[in-house]
Amino acid sequence: MNYINPDKVKIREALDKHKIGLLDILKKRVSNCKNESVRNYLTKEKLTALLVSRPNELVQLNNDFYESINNSSLDGYYLFKENAHIKHADLSTFQQKRNRTKYNAINNVIRKIFNYENSFSKKHEDLKVYRAYKLAENLNIDTCIYCNRLYTKTVSNPKKITRPEFDHWFPKSRYPLLALSFFNLIPSCHVCNSSVKGNTDFAISDFVHPYLDKKIGIKYSYENTKYNTYRFKINHSSLKEETTVKAFKLKEIYETHEDEIKELLKIRKVYSNDYLKKLATLFDGLAISEEEIYRLAFGTYLDEDNFEKRPLSRMKRDILREIGIIK
Repeated sequence: MNYINPDKVKIREALDKHKIGLLDILKKRVSNCKNESVRNYLTKEKLTALLVSRPNELVQLNNDFYESINNSSLDGYYLFKENAHIKHADLSTFQQKRNRTKYNAINNVIRKIFNYENSFSKKHEDLKVYRAYKLAENLNIDTCIYCNRLYTKTVSNPKKITRPEFDHWFPKSRYPLLALSFFNLIPSCHVCNSSVKGNTDFAISDFVHPYLDKKIGIKYSYENTKYNTYRFKINHSSLKEETTVKAFKLKEIYETHEDEIKELLKIRKVYSNDYLKKLATLFDGLAISEEEIYRLAFGTYLDEDNFEKRPLSRMKRDILREIGIIK
């Protein structure tokens, strides 16, 4: 898991472009909406808030909407509270059936307005049209934020070929109102988005969120199981981190990269601290930083702010610290 600094220039610029790219489209869809309650509630200000608000604010915006629209008792049919699945109570009474029908009808309207699959994520060859490819280009995050294991580079020239998938932290199946919210679209690989997380409802109070949790105490380590055989360990400093590691199957996924441990231990035998310093003398006339030496030697970044640029950066940094190559 890597942290995305929401105050970073490129993220702020991507956020502005996201709002500009979608606000007028959403306003038009709302104006064409036949549901008067939805139409009256989703003002320009509300739409803007839904597009740009931080994750912890999105939860409240979502709840405010449904509490406003569903002003009658739901008789146990629980709607959209964080860290709770929808509880299918006994729907035998007329009131309960009516409320369920109302709930389904409202969400059908919301899915048409905040349409992700058929409008936003669909390829569009007109480069001026704002879609998922443009968001991916603007974010410019090259590895999966969740696992930092696979490249998620965006290739859109001359044709749209590949981009990261966007995981909905609050699943769009349960939170259709948040389907196009900037901070609810996490750039990720297919494995983390579809095979691991899927539609699981993650509460921000219980899991590490890439836009909220700046200090991530998840540390990669290793142990020697038998001669020349090694195994990853993942340490954590809080229950929240432990829950996140288990949910994203990070230990199981990284076990497929145990050969990386052997490579790093071989490097330890060859690259002493003095040797790394001497590398700088090989570049006559060029000013080369410690960060650049590290990147040349190990193929990853030392600075945590740059972990998103290369796969396995966090893991390699942690292991290299453990074996004493870096401090």
